[in-house]
Amino acid sequence: MLSWPAPALVEDESDRAYIARVEIFRLAEQRDEEPILDPDDFQELSNIIGDLDRDEIEAQLESGRQLQFTDALDLGQPADLANTRLRYAIRYVNKRGQTAAFSNSVALEPVPGIAKAPAGVILEGQDQDAITLAWDPPDSDVTGARPASVIGYNVYRRAAKRDNFNKPLNSEPITETRFTDANFKYQTDYVYVVRSLSQGRSGLIESADSPPLQVTPKDEFAPAAPDPVSVASANGVISLFWPTSPERDVVGYNVYRADSAGAGEKEWVRLNVEPLGPVTFRDDRINIGQRYFYRVTAVDRFNNESKPSAVVSETANP
Repeated sequence: MLSWPAPALVEDESDRAYIARVEIFRLAEQRDEEPILDPDDFQELSNIIGDLDRDEIEAQLESGRQLQFTDALDLGQPADLANTRLRYAIRYVNKRGQTAAFSNSVALEPVPGIAKAPAGVILEGQDQDAITLAWDPPDSDVTGARPASVIGYNVYRRAAKRDNFNKPLNSEPITETRFTDANFKYQTDYVYVVRSLSQGRSGLIESADSPPLQVTPKDEFAPAAPDPVSVASANGVISLFWPTSPERDVVGYNVYRADSAGAGEKEWVRLNVEPLGPVTFRDDRINIGQRYFYRVTAVDRFNNESKPSAVVSETANP
C-alpha cells in the first residue's frame, strides 16, 4: 500500500497545476544491483501499474488527508522473488496530459514466507463493556507452504463510513485467535479486519486483510437495580432515597407504587412521567394512615430498564 500527503487541488481544468489523475509506476530491480534512482532511467524501465482519476482522488480526500494505492502482488513463485526489489514512484498528470516530476521513490523486497490472511472472522460475543472477535488461523503461506508462517495477529477497526484503517487496536501482536475490544461506541457501524503477522528479514510483516466483519454494537443490557432503597414518612409525604448508580450510562430512575408487596406487575403504577435525575422522590399523593409499597428501577440512555429494587413500604404519617 502506497500513501502520500494530499495535494492541493486546483479547480480550473485549464490551469497547468490542475491534477486530472495520478499515475503509479513500479520497477522490478535486482537486489544485488545498484538501485535505479535517475528519473529518466526509472521512467524508461518501469511500468504504469495503475492510476487514480480525479473522481477517486476527491473521494479519498473526503475521508482523509492522504491518498492511497494498493498494489496486489503475486507471491506464488517464491524463486522469482529471491533477488527482487520493487521500486515505486508516482506523478501527477494535468488535463492536457502534461506530467509533473516523479515523487521520491520507495522500495521494498518481497518476502515469500508470509502467511495468508486469517479466515472466518466472527463476532463471538458482546457484553456491557466488550466486543469479542474470533477467527480461524491461515492454513498456509501465500506460496501454499504449510503450516502457515504466522507468529501473531493485528486487529483493525474503522467506522463503516470511512475507507481506510489506521493503527491496530492491539498494542502488541496477538498470539491467540481471539480479541476483545473494550473501547467502542454503541450504535456506531464498525468494520473489523484481522491480519496475520509473519517474521520478515527486518521485522514483522502483515498479511492481506481478512474478510471484513461489520458490527453495530447495541446496548441491550439493563443496569443493576438501585440498592438499597430507604423510605420515611412525615408531614403527609412519603420520601424515598437510594444511592446513585455506579454505571455511567444510567440517566435516571423510575418509582413504582402498589397497595401490597405481592401485587401483580400490572398493579405497580409508575409515579414519574420521565426518568428521575435525583436519587430521591417525594410522594404526596397519599392518604394518611394508609400503607404504601414502593420499588425503584434504573434506566440507561438506551432506555434499558433494570429489574426492580427490593420492595420497601411505609405508612403515611400526618
